[in-house]
Amino acid sequence: MLEAIAKLPRFTQQILWVVSGFALAVLPHIPDLKIWILLLACVCATLRIVIALRGWALPHRLLRTFIALSAMLGVLFAYRTLNGLEAGTAFLVVMGAMKLIETRNARDLTIVIFVAYFLLFAGFLYHQSLSRLPWMLLTAWWLTATLMRIHQTAPMTVREAVQLTGKMLLQSLPVMVLLFLLFPRLPGQFWAMPARSQATTGLNDEMSPGDVSELSVSSAIAFRVRFDGDAPPPSERYWRGPVLHDFDGRTWRRLRNFLPQQTLVPSSGSYAYTISIEPHNRPWVFALDAVTDWPRDQMLRTFDLQLIARSQIATMTTFALRSSSGYRFGDTLPASTRVLDLTAGERNPRAKQFARELRERAGSDAAYLNAVLQYFREQEFYYTLEPPRLAADSVDDFLFNTRRGFCEHFASAFTMLARAGGIPARVVTGYQGGELNPLGGYYIVRQSDAHAWSEVWLEGQGWVRKDPTAFVAPERIQRGLDAAVGEGEPVPDRLLRSSNVLVQIRFAWDAFNTFWNDQVIGFGALQQRLMLEHIGIRDSDWQVLGVGLALVLGAFFATLSLYLAWQFRPRSRDPVQQVYAQLSRRLARRNLARESHEGPFDYLGRVMRARPDLAREVEEARSLYLSLRYGPVPPAAQLTASQLSRLKFLVSRLKV
Repeated sequence: MLEAIAKLPRFTQQILWVVSGFALAVLPHIPDLKIWILLLACVCATLRIVIALRGWALPHRLLRTFIALSAMLGVLFAYRTLNGLEAGTAFLVVMGAMKLIETRNARDLTIVIFVAYFLLFAGFLYHQSLSRLPWMLLTAWWLTATLMRIHQTAPMTVREAVQLTGKMLLQSLPVMVLLFLLFPRLPGQFWAMPARSQATTGLNDEMSPGDVSELSVSSAIAFRVRFDGDAPPPSERYWRGPVLHDFDGRTWRRLRNFLPQQTLVPSSGSYAYTISIEPHNRPWVFALDAVTDWPRDQMLRTFDLQLIARSQIATMTTFALRSSSGYRFGDTLPASTRVLDLTAGERNPRAKQFARELRERAGSDAAYLNAVLQYFREQEFYYTLEPPRLAADSVDDFLFNTRRGFCEHFASAFTMLARAGGIPARVVTGYQGGELNPLGGYYIVRQSDAHAWSEVWLEGQGWVRKDPTAFVAPERIQRGLDAAVGEGEPVPDRLLRSSNVLVQIRFAWDAFNTFWNDQVIGFGALQQRLMLEHIGIRDSDWQVLGVGLALVLGAFFATLSLYLAWQFRPRSRDPVQQVYAQLSRRLARRNLARESHEGPFDYLGRVMRARPDLAREVEEARSLYLSLRYGPVPPAAQLTASQLSRLKFLVSRLKV
C-alpha cells in the first residue's frame, strides 16, 4: 500500500497525510462531540480524498460557504455559544473539516494541520489521564512529520520524515522540561476547564433506596489518600460526604441552608493526610471522619461536619487535611436541629408502630438503639448488591417484607426508626474502607466503597456514629465489599482480584498514574516553590523565575549553537582539491573564472586556448590533477607526494 501511495502525485500524498493527521486529532473527542459534527467531518475528509484521487474539481465556493455557515449556526444552536471548551472544540472540528474541502496549496494544508494541533491541545482540557499521553505524543509526532512533508524542498520518504521529526522532538525535550519547571505559575490549576456535558460519577445530595448499590458496581476511583504516618484501622476508615437530614418517608436530602454550629472536641487518633479527589463536578470533599484541620481559604466545614469546597471539583484536586477518629461532637443540640432531625415523614406506618412498641420496652435512648441494632442482627436480613424494588412505604417494605438491601437500606431504616423513637438522627453518606497500593504507599478508595451510615444524638455523648451494616455484614467494614456479598453478586473487578499478577499490574499502573497526576498535572505554584527551595533558591517570585529561565534557556541555546557549529563545520578538503581551488582563484582574477558547468578538463582546456603562453604549464598541471584526483591510487605514497609537490610548484609558477 505504501508503494502505491508513493506513486501518487505529491499534492495527493500530502492530502492523505493531512487527512490522517486531522483524523488522529479528532479521534479522542468522539465521545464529547455531537454525532452530526462527526458525520460532517467524515464526509468532508472522504470527499477531499476522492477529489484528490479522481482529479475532480473542488466544490463551488458558494456551496462551500453555505455549508460552512450552516455548520457554524448548527454549532451555535447545539451549544448556545461559540465560546467555551465544548463549543470551541466542536467549532474547530467543523472549520477544520470545511477547510479540507477547499485545500489547493501548501498554505491551506498548513492551516488544517494547525487546527489539528489546537484540537490535540483541547484533548488535554477534557482529560488528563496518563492513558491519553501516548496517543497525544504519537499524534503530535505525526502532525509534525506531516508539516515537514508539506514544506519539504527535496523529495523525502515517509521513513525519513518520521525519523527526522522524531529526532527534532527529542532535541526539544530539554526546552520543554525547562519551561515546565521554571515558567512562573499562576495560582490555581491551568487545566480547570471542565466540559459541562462530561459525565460525572459519585454521591449525590440525596439518597433513595438503590442509589448507593447502583454506585457500588463501579470500580472507578473516587479519591486517593496518602497518610503522613500510620493509617487508621479499617473500622475507622469512614470518609464523610453529604449529610442528609430532610426525609419524606422514602428519599433523604441534604439541607440547602446551614443550621447553628456545634462544638467538636477531638480526643484521640489524630491522622494527617493528603487526599487527591477525582473530578466529580460537585463541591464535596471527602474527609476522614471527623476533620479537625483543613485549608480554610479553599473550603468550609458545615454544621454537620461536611467539608464543602468553595468551587466545584472539576479537576484532579489535592488537599492536606487532619482528622481525629476519636471525638465528641455536640454537647447541646439546638432546637432547630432537633426538630429537623426528629421528622420521620408521613409514610411507613408499620415501622412507626414497631418503633413505638420497641421504645416502650426500652429503658433509655441507648437501650432502644441497641434493640434496633439487635433486631437487624437477629432477624434474617441480607446484605446484597441486588436488592428488590421497594413499595412507596419503602422502610415498611424493607423491614417486614424483602429484608434484602444494601447499606442505604439499613441506614435509612435505622435512622427513621431512631427518629420514630424520639432520638434525633441523620444519614451520612460517603465511603468506607480503602485498598492499599503497596507500590505507591497510598490508599485507593473506589466508587464500590460508597457507603451510608447513621448518626444519632445521645444526651451526654453528642452525635454518635451508628452503622447498622456492621451488624448485618461486619465483613463489609473489616474486609470490604468483596467479602460481604455472595459469589454471584456483581462485585466490580472480582475476577481481576483473583489473580495476584493482575493485581500487581493494576497497582503499578495506578502508581504511575498517580505520579503523573501529582507531579505533572498537579505541578503548581506551591510545588514549584518547594522544588526551587530544594535546590537552594528561596523567596522566588515571577521576576526571579523569569531571569532564571532566561539564563538557563540562553545557556541551552548557546550550547546547542556550539554543537551545531561543530556538527556543520567546514570539513578539511583534499589537498589536491585545495591546489585546484587555488589555481581557479588565480585564473578568476584574470577574467578566466570557471563556469559552474565546467569540469577541470574543459575548464583548463579553455584557459589554454585563451592563454597560449600558459598552455605548457596548464597542460602539465591538468594532467597531474586528473591523475591525482581521478586516476588509480599509486602503489607508493612517495609518488603521490612528489606529484602533489610538482602540482603545487606548477601552480605557483603560473604567471597570471
